Amino acid sequence: MNREIREGRWLQVRGRAKRAWARVVGNDELAAEGNADVVAGALEESVGIAKRDAEKRVRKTVDRLATAAKRLARRLGS
Repeated sequence: MNREIREGRWLQVRGRAKRAWARVVGNDELAAEGNADVVAGALEESVGIAKRDAEKRVRKTVDRLATAAKRLARRLGS
C-alpha cells in the first residue's frame, strides 16, 4: 500500500469522526470540515490506487520487453 492510499484512508476516518462529533455537539462548521476530509481522503486514495496500478502495468511491460529482448539475443547469437 503506498503513501497516498494510507493517507487517503486516514483522512476519511478522521473526516467521519469529525462528522460524528459535529452531530454530538451540533456544530455545522465541524461537520462541513468532516465532509471535506472524507472527500479529500477518497480522492487521495483514488490517486494512490491509480499510481499503484500504473506502476504494475509499467513493470509488466518492462518485464515482457526484457524477456523478448533476451529471446531475440539468443536467436541472433545462435
